[in-house]
Amino acid sequence: MVPGLAPVHRYIDEHLDEHLARIQEFLRQPSISDDGTGIEDCAALLRSYYAELGCKEAATVPTAGFPGIWGWYDVGAPKTIVNYCMYDVMPVAGEDWISPPFEANVVDLPGLGRAIVARGAINSKGPYRAWLNALESIIAVNGKLPVNVMFVAEGEEELGSPHFKQVVDAVMPHLRTADAVLNCGASQDPNGEFSMFLGNKGVIDFELRVSGARWGRGPSEYSIHSSNKAIVDSPAWHLVKAVSSLTTEDGNAVAVEGFYDDVAPPDDEDKELMRELATRFDPATWASIYKVNRWMNDMPREQIIEKYLFSPTLNITGLGSGYTGPGCKTILPHEALAKFDIRLVRDMNSAGMLPKLRRHLDARGFADVEIRQLSGYEWSRTSHKSSIVQACVKTFRDYGVDPVIWPTSGGSAPMYLFTREPLNLPLSTAGTGHGGRAHAPNEYYVVEGKGKIAGLADCEKFFCDVLYEYAMR
Repeated sequence: MVPGLAPVHRYIDEHLDEHLARIQEFLRQPSISDDGTGIEDCAALLRSYYAELGCKEAATVPTAGFPGIWGWYDVGAPKTIVNYCMYDVMPVAGEDWISPPFEANVVDLPGLGRAIVARGAINSKGPYRAWLNALESIIAVNGKLPVNVMFVAEGEEELGSPHFKQVVDAVMPHLRTADAVLNCGASQDPNGEFSMFLGNKGVIDFELRVSGARWGRGPSEYSIHSSNKAIVDSPAWHLVKAVSSLTTEDGNAVAVEGFYDDVAPPDDEDKELMRELATRFDPATWASIYKVNRWMNDMPREQIIEKYLFSPTLNITGLGSGYTGPGCKTILPHEALAKFDIRLVRDMNSAGMLPKLRRHLDARGFADVEIRQLSGYEWSRTSHKSSIVQACVKTFRDYGVDPVIWPTSGGSAPMYLFTREPLNLPLSTAGTGHGGRAHAPNEYYVVEGKGKIAGLADCEKFFCDVLYEYAMR
């Protein structure tokens, strides 16, 4: 514990019921960006949180989509951090939950302890409200935070952050005065292991669409009786053939010319971190979490690590045509759609990927296949030697924990807007605690662990300590 924070820690213990209630309040407000349910109300709630914290500015930032939120807590401290928030969540329609997804009830989960079950519990409204609880506790006891904080929030992360740059650009003059980005979350896996990720992959979300009208073959206006397949071309089969041309037979390597041209190999810092990872990463834990029986090509541990971190991907996220309900409907569909994402690693550029895809399809007789980009952004990286990362590592070690440091993650977030030109800020994400089942039914955030997992009080105390550790550097 950072010296002098014992009163803040006591305050957290004494107000834990109130803090849990604030988390539940945030989670009970729906904020589904897929259809806009509750988004405006959630944005207003988040803005009120920033105002209550004492931000001299707490404002809505209009965009061409859902609003961003800006908050500026400024006490003239020597250092300033930027803090990112996504306040939107995934849909819940058609899912089977053990507790209603927007009631945010506390449930006893076997092997994990008492946890809030709710949409957004771990991704990422639960830990974010815990972070705000920690900041409020510092202010209640010490009168002010040890650093200035610029809060930048968006309500479209689950859509691929298509308008987040508009939020960042709107407050760019302020952001240029910041020193680092600190995002606090829950970093423990179900076994209690702690991890830190120093970056993320970029992403492109897009779709391929085939229609009889555009193709000039098959039904052009509506689905027709399937008996006509004897004499009429099928847009659905046309799409399947186009999609299958994009990869090797097993689907595990991309066959688009130039796809891998700009992929950067691991550098010396990456290799150093991977050597440590290889001694601590347990593939069986991930296999259990994701319910995976075998890894691609039965890869060994070291190859799993390197492929996960440094390989770009082309993935089908959705595929559909015609009737998919119960029973049968004998039709020949007039259109078909496939959705994809591409994960981009260091040195890859999102702007160049879809033109390569276009050339590939055109050269193989699929010029009619429509490509529509839905969203996309670039990769992000921070050195583990940066001051903000080292402050997080030091705080973990003060807690008797040696975190597993990943040079990047396999997932994506729009952090490039902070870590690359023009801001070039170092970024770290850290925290204690555990949650899981993001994007799935029964998403949860543990609030009272069973020994190996930190509970809510310890999560909030860690957030306080890491903030002061960075302030003292």
